[in-house]
Amino acid sequence: MALSLVKNVTKIVIGGGALYLTYDQGIWGEGSQSTKAFTRISGQLVAKQPPYVKERLGGVQVPSTEEMAENVRNGWNSGVMKVCSGVSSAPAFVGKYSEKATSSLALFIRQNLHPNVGK
Repeated sequence: MALSLVKNVTKIVIGGGALYLTYDQGIWGEGSQSTKAFTRISGQLVAKQPPYVKERLGGVQVPSTEEMAENVRNGWNSGVMKVCSGVSSAPAFVGKYSEKATSSLALFIRQNLHPNVGK
């Protein structure tokens, strides 16, 4: 029981610490704060790459921070556009398939439950 308590407390502390760290870095703030945090963190990640990374990659060029940031922005934007497109087309999609389901169910009922109706 004590081991279970220690495990759960450890998980809570790690989760709380991660939440506090992201809040302190400005991730949960306004858009400008999170953009600054993204720029700062991505710059730190690229700067802290060990020197042997380029040796291991051979002739492959490691993208710059700006290129990585642009790729992330483009990926994020395309994801947001796809989600918004799906949400905006959902009523028509649901209407189309609910109409199809209703007609299929009516046909099934007519054919299987009341085979003599309509003859």
